[in-house]
Amino acid sequence: MSPRASAPLTLEFVLLGILNQQPMHGYDLYRQISEMEAIPRIWNLKQSMLYALLDKLEERDYLNCTVIPGETRPSRKQYYLTDAGREAFEAWRSSPVRHGRDMRQDFIARLYFAGRENEEGARSLIDQQQKCCEDWLTDFQKQTEALPADARYDRLIIAFRYHQVKGMLDWLEICRQTLGN
Repeated sequence: MSPRASAPLTLEFVLLGILNQQPMHGYDLYRQISEMEAIPRIWNLKQSMLYALLDKLEERDYLNCTVIPGETRPSRKQYYLTDAGREAFEAWRSSPVRHGRDMRQDFIARLYFAGRENEEGARSLIDQQQKCCEDWLTDFQKQTEALPADARYDRLIIAFRYHQVKGMLDWLEICRQTLGN
C-alpha cells in the first residue's frame, strides 16, 4: 500500500452521488451507472471494480450497509451514505476542479450532479470553473513573460496549454447556454 493517503477518485464520488438519491444494492447501483446519461461515455466500470470501490468507501466511513437476508437468493448488502459521505459528496459537487486535466472526467461528473440538484448549483459551478480557467490563463501569460527569448519550446508548451484552457472557457459557455442562463 502506498504511504500516501489516496484521495477519492471521481468515480467514487459518482457512486456517492447516486447513493445520495437513495440507498441501493450493489447490483442495482451497477445497473444505474450503466444506464445513466453521460457517465458511461466517460467510464467503463466493471462490476468487480464497483464492489472494490464500495468496500473502499465503506472503510472511509462514507458508506454504511445493511445486510438484507434473501429467502430464495443469497443475502444482499444495501448501501447508504453516512453523514461524512454526504458532506464529502456535497463539497466535491459544489467546487471547481483545480487542474485542466480534470475537466474531462471530474468536472463533467460534478456538473452532472450539480445540474441534477438544481440549475442554480450548475450555474454556480460553471461560474467558479470559469474563474479558475481565467486564473490559469493569467498564470500562463506570466509564465510566458518570464521566459527568456530563446525558450521556443517552453513557449510552445505554454501556448498549447493556454489554448486548451481557452477551449475549456468556450465549452463552459456552451454548458451555461445548454443548462440555462
